[in-house]
Amino acid sequence: MRRKNTKLYFSRFVIIFLSIMLQAFAAWFLIFVLNRTFWAVQTFTTATGVILFLAIVNREQPAAYKVPWIILFLIFPFAGMMIYITFGNVRVSRKQLKKFRAVYHENNDEYYGQAEVMKKLEEVGRNGAAMAKYLKSVTSLPVYDDSKTVYLPTGEEFYKSLQKALLRAEKYIFMEYFIIEEGLMWEGIYDILAERIASGVEVYIMYDDVGSMAKVPAKFYKTLRTDGINAQVFNKFRPVVSISHNNRDHRKITVIDGKFGFISGANIADEYINATHPFGVWRDNAVYIEGRATDSLVRLFIQLYNMASNKPLEEEKYIYTAHERHDDGFVFPFGDSPAPISFDRIGENVYLDIINRADKYVYITTPYFIVDTNVTEALKCAAKRGVDVRIVVPDIPDKQIIYIMSKSFFPSLIDAGVKIYKFKDGFIHAKTFLSDDDVAVVGTINLDFRSLVHHFECAVWLYKTSSIIDLYNDFSQLFDEECELLDKDGAKLKLHERLLKSLVNLFAPLM
Repeated sequence: MRRKNTKLYFSRFVIIFLSIMLQAFAAWFLIFVLNRTFWAVQTFTTATGVILFLAIVNREQPAAYKVPWIILFLIFPFAGMMIYITFGNVRVSRKQLKKFRAVYHENNDEYYGQAEVMKKLEEVGRNGAAMAKYLKSVTSLPVYDDSKTVYLPTGEEFYKSLQKALLRAEKYIFMEYFIIEEGLMWEGIYDILAERIASGVEVYIMYDDVGSMAKVPAKFYKTLRTDGINAQVFNKFRPVVSISHNNRDHRKITVIDGKFGFISGANIADEYINATHPFGVWRDNAVYIEGRATDSLVRLFIQLYNMASNKPLEEEKYIYTAHERHDDGFVFPFGDSPAPISFDRIGENVYLDIINRADKYVYITTPYFIVDTNVTEALKCAAKRGVDVRIVVPDIPDKQIIYIMSKSFFPSLIDAGVKIYKFKDGFIHAKTFLSDDDVAVVGTINLDFRSLVHHFECAVWLYKTSSIIDLYNDFSQLFDEECELLDKDGAKLKLHERLLKSLVNLFAPLM
């Protein structure tokens, strides 16, 4: 498959965005004119505004996320209503919800021996047992004590491992990514997929429409289908005003034959393997999973694939039942989803648990740091009680405004004793938490509102696994060789950054 000039396809996003804005403006103008002419319309719009206002106030969200919408409503009543209806809400159809929960609520405690696993976990470490209980409660997925994990510290190592794993496929391949871009990385994967399809392997691929919009043609999925790939686009971004545009599939999952798979921060695009350098050196990571824990990867993939497809997959066909047993700590792959699928902010709760239970250290890598006071206060509190809290952020940002907003948090964190490191001359995209040589999380969950509230995400929780040692060694290399410690002066915003921040600070929780 030859690489194409994907810049041409960016026009699709522009056309759709302009279409939505035109609809919103037309609706606003019509309401504005009618509102000034007919008292009934004025009453209707006022009532609608009040209802939306009350809906925002009564949503189960921190006040920091409600205030920007309330201010927007007060300043621009009609425009605020249209923006909120289009981008500020979450919508999942009953049909989609039913498909999702067909897998989401299945309970396999007896099959996975959860009573015995939890008893063992309690004996090994009560902190780990507490988080495993929480994740089981909110995801209906099991914790595993019989699986193997391998930490892959860079996108290049992930890519090599992925290619080798794909070559081993005998029955099927599942691949789910936020971004697929035509280029060297995709070509290397596509060639293997084509060879495996010729050998009778079923291949299923799903990518997010917004994430891949500027990367592949609008009908890319149809091209894949002609090549024998069962391809789906998640939540097509249509040129109409809708309240479902925010629900993006930000997961990055591969599963092969139900035997082994990957959860990563890396997408399928050339910058993730440093074949291109749009933001300097790109740093990402992934976790290879082998054993029964891949059963959860299968279910996570089927959850969203079935929501997007008219031909749902039956999980019984894809769950492997003859896994080799590995004795390597505890592994819990999990997903996070927007309301009404999950009213828990699972990713944020897992992160907060790690911070709050930390005794010696908490190490974090994140490309974006726009969080509510729950996270910032937990980090400050941990540092003040003597925990070594370190956060690695990019030196070269991919989104300048987001980077400025992230930097605005640094001075107060540094004052509290938190150490902020810049990944020198590049962009760190990995989303990683590590604490006390015991517990870690690697996956797709950013420290921003979109990841924590609106997106479908995934990660793997690791407890007392050998891969945690490799993760610790990777952090040590980052601190010693690839990062620069920021002091308070280095974290200060420049004048133009302070001016920009003052304009957008109020709306930071919505970014």
